[in-house]
Amino acid sequence: MLALLTSAATCNPNSITTGPLLAKDQTLRVVLDDQPQTLDPGQTQYPYETAVLRTIAEPLLKPLADLSGVSPAAAESYETQHDGTVYVFHLRRTAQYNDGQPVKAQDFVYAWQRLIDPRQAAPTETFFAAAVFNGAQVAVLDPQRDKDRIDPALGTLGLKALDDLTFQVTLARSDPAFIWIAAMPAGAPIRADVVGRYGDRAWAAKPESLITNGPFMVGAMTANTSVKVVRNPHYWGGRPVLTAIDFEIVNDGAAALARYKSGRLDEMGVQPAQATQVAGSASLLKELVKTPALTVYWMAFRLSSPPLDNARLRQAIAEAIDREAFVAQVFQGQAMPAETFIPKGMLGYTPGLGTTQHFDVVQARASLAASGLSASQLMGIKLSYDQTSDFAKATAAFVRDQVKTNLGVEITLDGVDTNTMSSRLGSGDFQIAGPVGWTADYPDYSDWYPIFLSTNSNNFDLYHNTQYDHFVNAAATDIQAGRRGQEYQQAQQLLVGDAPVAFLAQSTSWNLVRSYVRGVTTSAVDDWPGELFPAQIYIAQH
Repeated sequence: MLALLTSAATCNPNSITTGPLLAKDQTLRVVLDDQPQTLDPGQTQYPYETAVLRTIAEPLLKPLADLSGVSPAAAESYETQHDGTVYVFHLRRTAQYNDGQPVKAQDFVYAWQRLIDPRQAAPTETFFAAAVFNGAQVAVLDPQRDKDRIDPALGTLGLKALDDLTFQVTLARSDPAFIWIAAMPAGAPIRADVVGRYGDRAWAAKPESLITNGPFMVGAMTANTSVKVVRNPHYWGGRPVLTAIDFEIVNDGAAALARYKSGRLDEMGVQPAQATQVAGSASLLKELVKTPALTVYWMAFRLSSPPLDNARLRQAIAEAIDREAFVAQVFQGQAMPAETFIPKGMLGYTPGLGTTQHFDVVQARASLAASGLSASQLMGIKLSYDQTSDFAKATAAFVRDQVKTNLGVEITLDGVDTNTMSSRLGSGDFQIAGPVGWTADYPDYSDWYPIFLSTNSNNFDLYHNTQYDHFVNAAATDIQAGRRGQEYQQAQQLLVGDAPVAFLAQSTSWNLVRSYVRGVTTSAVDDWPGELFPAQIYIAQH
C-alpha cells in the first residue's frame, strides 16, 4: 500500500489452572477509531473494520505472532502440488458457523469468487485476482458491458471444492507469498445461502444475519457508538474466556484518553496528539505497549534529475539525517529510526544492511566530497512536500535543517497542495520529495520489493538497477525459502547502497492496556493488542 504519508505473555485459556483469579465480568472494552462501514469480509478495507473482523471471521490460515510464517486456522493443514502452483487446504471437521452449520469448502469457493467478481469491487480484489488462475482476466471484465460473461467466467477461476472439506486453489503461477493471501481476513468463508436470503450487502448489516466462523460473533451494533462481539458457541477451538468484546467508537484521541483514565476502557490506541501526555505520566507508562508497525517512511530522490543522479550525493544526504532526533521531534517518539527498507517485525528485517545510510556527519561530508560537488554548487535544490499535512511540513523542515547543519547545503522547500504533490510524483517533476512510504498489505517480501522495480509505476525515483530487478523477479516465484530470502536480501543491499531514497523512520503503535488484561499476544499486524489471538485474552480479578 503506497502512501503519500501526510508484548505480554501468551496464555492458553483452556488450561488456566493457576495464576490470577478471573474477574467476574469477562468483557474487554476496546476503542475503535471510527464506525465500520461493513463487516462483510469481502468489503472491509479499514483498520477499524479489520479490528472487529479478525474476531468474528476466520480465513484458512493465520499469521504467527512474530510474522515468520502462518499457522492453521479454518484449514487444519495444507499441501502444495505441481511446483507450488496448486494449494490443497484441508478444512477442520469440527469447524462451524455461529448458527451451527458446518464450514464447507464450497463456502471458500463462493467467498473467493466474490473477491474477484468485478461487480463487487472488493478492496482486496487485486491480491486474490493476481494470485488465482484466470483471476486477472476475470477481474477486468466490465460489470455493464460484460455482464452476461461474468458468471460463466467465475466458473473458470482456479477455485474448486474437491469435497466438503477440501478446498483447492490453482494459481496463475508459482507464488510463495500465497500463504499470506490465504491468511488475509478478507478470505474468510461466506455462505451463498446466507447472502441469497438476506441480500448481497444487507446480510452483513445486522447481527442476526451476519453468520461467521470466528471465535466470536457480532451480538449488537449501535451506529457510531459500539460493536459488541460475543462468544461463538460453535467455534471449533473451544470457548474463549472473554464473554464479550465491546468495541467502543471514539474518534477523538483526547476523549478516548479521558475515558481510559476514568476506567471506562481497557485498551486504546494512543494518537500522536496524546503521545506527550502519555509519555509524561508514570502511571500510564506502566500500561503502555509499544509494537513496531509495518510502515516505513523515506524521502525520494529523482535519479534522472541532476545533481540527484549522483549516488554519492544521495548517500551524503542520507548520512546527514539524524533519525533519532527525527523520531523524537516529529513523531514524538512514536517511531523508530529506519536505515533499511524492510521494517522491524517482518521476515527480512536486516538492520545491518543500513550502514551506507547510517547517520554520521563525518562520513556524510566525506561522501559529499567524493561526489565531486561542493555545497555552493548545490544551493537551491528543491524539496517538494504536501503543505496541507502537518507531518509533511515538519518532516520537510527537519530534513532541510539537517542538510544545512551537517552538510552546509541550502535546500529550498517547495510546499504544494495534495493533488499537485501526487501529480509531481507521478510525472517526476521534483528533485527531492516526501515523506512518502509504504505500509504492508501483508507481511511478505513480495508486497514490498516490486515498488522499486524499473517497470513499477510506484517507482517515482526512476531507480533502475538490473541486478535488483533480477533478484526481485527471481525471488517472486522461488519456492525454496532459504534461497528466496537470500535473493531478497541481496536486492535490499543494492537498494540501500544505491540510495534512490533516504530512509527515515518506521512507525510504532502505542497502545494503553490495563494491567489486568492478560493473555495478550501482540503482533505487528494488530490494530489493537491481542487482535490476532482474541480467544487467549482474559480479565484478571482487580
